Amino acid sequence: MTFSDILTWAAAAYWVVAMGLLVISVVGTILQPRIAARRATRRDQPPVSIVLPVKLLEDGFDRTQESAFAQAYPSFDVTVSSAEAESPAVRRMREIFARHPERPSRVLLSTARFAASPKVDNLFAPFMQAQNDVILMKDANVLLEPDALAQHMRQLTDEVGLVCAIPYCAGLENFAAHVEAAIINGPHARMLFLASCLGQGHGVGKIMLFRRSDFLRAGGFDAISHTVGEDNALAKAMRRIGRRPVFSHRPVRQKLGARAYGDVYHRQLRWSVIRRNDELLSFLLEPICQAFPAVIAGSLAAPLLGASHAAGFAATFLVWFALETLLSVAKGWQLSVAAPAVFIVREAMMIAVWVNAWMTDRVVWAKDKVHARVAAPPAPRARRRITFCCSDSSSSWSTRSPISASRSWSPSGSAISSS
Repeated sequence: MTFSDILTWAAAAYWVVAMGLLVISVVGTILQPRIAARRATRRDQPPVSIVLPVKLLEDGFDRTQESAFAQAYPSFDVTVSSAEAESPAVRRMREIFARHPERPSRVLLSTARFAASPKVDNLFAPFMQAQNDVILMKDANVLLEPDALAQHMRQLTDEVGLVCAIPYCAGLENFAAHVEAAIINGPHARMLFLASCLGQGHGVGKIMLFRRSDFLRAGGFDAISHTVGEDNALAKAMRRIGRRPVFSHRPVRQKLGARAYGDVYHRQLRWSVIRRNDELLSFLLEPICQAFPAVIAGSLAAPLLGASHAAGFAATFLVWFALETLLSVAKGWQLSVAAPAVFIVREAMMIAVWVNAWMTDRVVWAKDKVHARVAAPPAPRARRRITFCCSDSSSSWSTRSPISASRSWSPSGSAISSS
């Protein structure tokens, strides 16, 4: 057998596996909500502390953040955490507080500086000072439906330690946003939905629902401070104490708005580097979930069926594109009239990201460059909290606490609590 024959048969085998995985993951994406819903057996609704870490003021900020206050749930409070005492995002959150005087809410200034991820630093104060054992963390660009908290809570059964929701992208306002949505709604979502159908869960940090008691028993911040992939690290930590991470039956809507190509690329690179560091096998297998390698394989294997290389290339491209498009239609996800061009740009970007992820550990998080994985020092230990109440007009924030300072506002601007 010649080298050409070996290459042709290897390409055929690759094509069969890649196309089979595509079909299975499309079916899994459609079936997952029903399969996961059967596992959602919890019926009680314990009080919850909702944590909203903020940094940048992005498109749709008011709507997505206000959705946390509109939950049809009996008892919850809202804590906003920021690394800056004054910022556009913090000021906007004060306005949202004022529109919801019925909901206990506060802002914490997070001064912790010990983790690889600035997001983990920002979460230290609200996680440690949460009023309730059950915590829901939500990213700023995630929109919660009114019954989202109640539905996700159904998944937090006795054997479950972490509930995450699979994100899908909406509110796409330019071509770059459609490219990012094609990545997230495409290979990423398909494989997560398929994993969920198979009973597997992973950390996806758009929302995370968990018990603080489990989090502390699993190692707390010492278990997640070494990486910018804190969601995946938390899932692993929960497994170590016998608590499973699961995906909710309810996906979560991520509003993209208008995107810049550089931001899309750096965000995908960050996630890819995290997977290379923390889930190497998954990272190595990523190309099999991408269309272009399968298209090349289809071209090389086509002569086995008596077809030309060009015919194999075109047929594989069209079948892959058609299946992903039909899936988006079935799920009600936003599509563009320029979908074929979006598909091509997506594939080129994913290949570039995967190759670049082999060569760097420096990634971009919220406009800042950080190292994806470091030997982080131990997390600060809980100490006596020093919290000062200030009026909304006050510009002073306490710096005497090594962990955090906080202030709580009422809608009128007067102090409402102290501790």
